[in-house]
Amino acid sequence: MLAVSDRFLASLRESHTVSVAARVYRPSDLATPVEVPVVGGDVTCDRDARVRRQASLQVAFALGEPFTTETVRELPFGGQAVIERGIRYADGTVERVQLGRFRVESVAWNELQGEATLTLADRFAQVQDEPFTAPFAPAGMKPSDAAVAAVQEVFGTSIAYHVLTDPASEPTLADVVYEEDRAAAVTDLAAAASAVALFDEQGDFVIRPRGGTPPVAWVIDAGSRGTLVSAAETLDRSNVRNGVLVKGQASAELPPIVSLAINDDPASPTRWGGPFGKVAMVSSSTAVGSQAAADAAAASLLNLRLGLARTVMLQSVPNPALEPDDRIEARFTDGRVETLTVNATRIGLDASGALEITVTSQYLPDLASGHFRFFSGVAAWQQLEDATL
Repeated sequence: MLAVSDRFLASLRESHTVSVAARVYRPSDLATPVEVPVVGGDVTCDRDARVRRQASLQVAFALGEPFTTETVRELPFGGQAVIERGIRYADGTVERVQLGRFRVESVAWNELQGEATLTLADRFAQVQDEPFTAPFAPAGMKPSDAAVAAVQEVFGTSIAYHVLTDPASEPTLADVVYEEDRAAAVTDLAAAASAVALFDEQGDFVIRPRGGTPPVAWVIDAGSRGTLVSAAETLDRSNVRNGVLVKGQASAELPPIVSLAINDDPASPTRWGGPFGKVAMVSSSTAVGSQAAADAAAASLLNLRLGLARTVMLQSVPNPALEPDDRIEARFTDGRVETLTVNATRIGLDASGALEITVTSQYLPDLASGHFRFFSGVAAWQQLEDATL
């Protein structure tokens, strides 16, 4: 969760005054912020999206200098925006959380109403827009270092870079070459380091380990002083896989590396060849250079896809400090208490409405132990003959 004071978290449970602020930066002067009057909008943050932070910002304009129609027209040519939301305390002090630093994607306005809507995206959108103009061959580098190098070609020293993994423990890249799609390369390199690549709320590039069990950041509870507004739940099998085939290539002179991991637990409802069938996923990565690496990648991907997709949609009192990957404790009206990991959030930029929280997880009966069996080479392809890909 983003850093806030204990006073801030306590005030969220009481009646309080919302404080929202936004600044835009014209491409002709990225050093000088222009304060803009916020009319409305929302900010979404999704850990499963490549462009993690996106927003819609409604602002008033043509109300006098310096924010005029001319400024609005200039913004899509490389303009930026920073959005904050927080609390104005009774003593007049203000504490706000920065929700993101964004690139302006588009602007739409009605001059008679004096309002403009800015569509915003975080800096990964720029990484997507700038392909490699020559093959990127990071041979001899660690995956996290190569990912940073790919992003530095876009932003140089204008942003900060935070590598939270241990590059010394990562494999050394060999015959790995990426062409054109820079964003896909950064994502693939982060995955090779068992990490995730993203731009944080300050606009800095971050590579951090995937997973982990941080402490509970926020309690969402029912009751008169609680923060829970509503809750809904669904279960879905559409993305469930009980087998994963990983393909890699150590070098052009050696045969491909293949690993198939299947759920071999006889007590599991998603066992390979059971009532669920043989439902496999195929993944290719040029960063997989050994059989051990392929086996590990297959097992990791299979762990993520064995259970039914469970989605819990919560609405709570808006907490702008809550982020994807934060752990929350949900206390439902029927007395159940669950610890959940946030997948996505959506928060409005006005005083009305609730914070929307999406939590996705796996649902498997307790009897499933998750025992895997591995096949390589020809045996892996034979197992897939009757599989549904």
